[in-house]
Amino acid sequence: MTTTLTALTIPPLDPQGHLTTHHGGALTLPAHGQFAWLQEQVGGLTEASYYHPDAVLHFHGNGLAKHLPLNPVAWTLASAWRGIQLPYLLAGPAVITGPEDHDGNLTPLPAPLAARTHKAIEAATEWWHENHLHLPHWPFSLDSPAFAPAINATRLAL
Repeated sequence: MTTTLTALTIPPLDPQGHLTTHHGGALTLPAHGQFAWLQEQVGGLTEASYYHPDAVLHFHGNGLAKHLPLNPVAWTLASAWRGIQLPYLLAGPAVITGPEDHDGNLTPLPAPLAARTHKAIEAATEWWHENHLHLPHWPFSLDSPAFAPAINATRLAL
């Protein structure tokens, strides 16, 4: 038996280096075996990052070394949540859940946060689609002011 918990996914760039048209979506986490399920979603060993007090961003812990596709949308959301442009890259698919409970189980995203986060993912995806010419420069100049509008659009959607 599985319990439906709220989680969201953010796809990385496709193999040709383009943003996917998928803006992320809702996922169903199993009540048991969540660690293995997360590994399946991100393609390997997961790393959990806490950019928001009520949400956890899970991604491949060794995604850059494994040459997984970059994820500018996850980077933009994490930067918006953190309040600064992150000085490092995120690679591979990302999954957003609530934090762990006292038993070590993932909790659902609160419904209002899930809705705002989904809108923020859409805003970040739209910005990157509209500004696709910045993508080749993005990984090499993370501190560029050219990406502040992406973070601001994402923050406004939150």
